[in-house]
Amino acid sequence: MIPLHINVKDKNVLVVGGGKIALRRLLLFLEEGANVIVVSPEVVVEIKNLSNQKKLLWLEKEVELSDLEHAFIIIAATNAPAINEWIAENAKINQLINVASNAEKGNVIVPKSIKKGRLTMSVSTNGASPVLAKQICEQLSLQFDDQFIEELDQMYKIRMNKKRKN
Repeated sequence: MIPLHINVKDKNVLVVGGGKIALRRLLLFLEEGANVIVVSPEVVVEIKNLSNQKKLLWLEKEVELSDLEHAFIIIAATNAPAINEWIAENAKINQLINVASNAEKGNVIVPKSIKKGRLTMSVSTNGASPVLAKQICEQLSLQFDDQFIEELDQMYKIRMNKKRKN
């Protein structure tokens, strides 16, 4: 696997599952402007609240093949590994699929990431230890203070001005 940062703004992201893992994953996509659809008969209260606020669409049912059809990215995050694997097996070849219960069954890993201004840091242990990935990412982020983030923003502005002049 190669690390990529993907623009998901206005892309359809399907999250199958309604628990804490599904919530953590879908929040990342909502933050980046994705159209998030959750398919699950039950969800944690936070997902229900996001649905009530019209920040995502919750389909209160079991997943069906037709649910997978229009998704750019699929997050299989149910508490049933067999369902997660069924989702991965039935995704189209050009869809990105993350299987929370078994990273090897999907073609995408959602790394731990931290954003500070224009700086984005991502860490993955390729499924070996999400807890360790989180610890490493948090330790790395401590190296970059507010002054550094401001300087990075200035670098960006200078670069954009140069591009406009060319």
